[in-house]
Amino acid sequence: MKKELNIKARIAAFGGGSVSDTPKADSRAPMAPPLSNRGGAETEAALSTEHETFEKYTTFLTDSKGRLIEVPLRRGKANSAFIDQISFSIHEDTFSLLAGYPLVADDEYIVRASMVLADIFGFGITEKAKHSGGRFYDSCWLMGTDNAQYGRVHFGGQNNTMLIEVTATGCNAASDGWESRLYNFIIQAVRPKITRIDIAKDFFQGEYTPEQAKADRLAGKFTNHHMMPDGESVGTDWESNNGKGKTYYVGSRESSKYVRVYEKGKQLGDKESQWVRFEIEFKAKDIVIPFEVLTVPGEYFGGAYPVCAQFQEKAKRIEAVKKNLELTFERCIEVAKNQVGRAINAAKSMFPHKDRSEILAMFEADHDLLPKRLSLEVYSCTENHAPAIHDKPEGSLWLNESAQILLEMAIEQKNKMTKLIEAKHEQDYLNLMYDRYACRF
Repeated sequence: MKKELNIKARIAAFGGGSVSDTPKADSRAPMAPPLSNRGGAETEAALSTEHETFEKYTTFLTDSKGRLIEVPLRRGKANSAFIDQISFSIHEDTFSLLAGYPLVADDEYIVRASMVLADIFGFGITEKAKHSGGRFYDSCWLMGTDNAQYGRVHFGGQNNTMLIEVTATGCNAASDGWESRLYNFIIQAVRPKITRIDIAKDFFQGEYTPEQAKADRLAGKFTNHHMMPDGESVGTDWESNNGKGKTYYVGSRESSKYVRVYEKGKQLGDKESQWVRFEIEFKAKDIVIPFEVLTVPGEYFGGAYPVCAQFQEKAKRIEAVKKNLELTFERCIEVAKNQVGRAINAAKSMFPHKDRSEILAMFEADHDLLPKRLSLEVYSCTENHAPAIHDKPEGSLWLNESAQILLEMAIEQKNKMTKLIEAKHEQDYLNLMYDRYACRF
């Protein structure tokens, strides 16, 4: 939890009841991304002729410290890829603005954040994590269930900001249209910044492969800034051809862009699957991630590397979810056969008079739980029945706490003003009496 602050000092920081004057994000036209989300005075760089000629997929800005900042250009069809994971931070004043009054306790911010996230994604914050905060924050809160981890919310410290991380499961399970709703929210938030976003494209028939990614890197099709990025082949399948799947990485985990091309179907257990996923991880290190990436991720995917411009097909998000579920179920059956098959054969030998249905009944569980990877809430947040924290009784209590504190402060202020008025009236009366009668003595 954040260190307790003097409540009156906290309220006074808002100017006696109004939120602080921390600047909000401007509403920008799609082709006018912010110069920087890092604060400070930034100026747009004058691009050199070399950059203008060679850099077809990026533009550059220079910040106040003279550092070159890269901004991904938009290229390709807007719907040719989808967002697979996202992290963003905002200033806590955002929730005071939405509430219409200054919030005080940490719990109030969490409840308000849960309400906002539920409106955007279809799910809110469910509970506080047992471990301490991550990402250098004081506390961590969870979204989702044990079977379906939708994301985390980090709060406390870090210049009064809140970091929201939505996992791949959360992005998949979120209500349709969450990207546009998040965009509309984030452009009105206080000091917003997208810190990471993963954009992915699926190839279900093996139209692109890890082997092709390796060849393309060596051919310079992943080369920006005149430098070929590093490449790495991961997985025993490269040498043994054992059907466990290949992965090819381009770039470095420490860099602003990192590519993963891997055999998704084989990862899920289907040794014959041709399903390949091409993911690009953008991190706000030496690049600015424009908010418009939320509404047209395919255009930023297409502009990330020269090789990406060729992928123009529409992303098939629903098909990907369906394929994932089918492969997961097939893998579950395969594992069940290996683990339970012999026991069923033994039961048949011991009870030859029992038919198939009676044998099966012997192995039925006394509960309705599903394997985690087959849980319905993994694929749709509408199947998540865990109550969000703002729907719990304590959520209302936390919100009422702020209102009660503000009421008490208002009453105290009124009493002070009354005493000042009474004192002024008394002084005015004494002055009047002095002016009227002092000259007689």
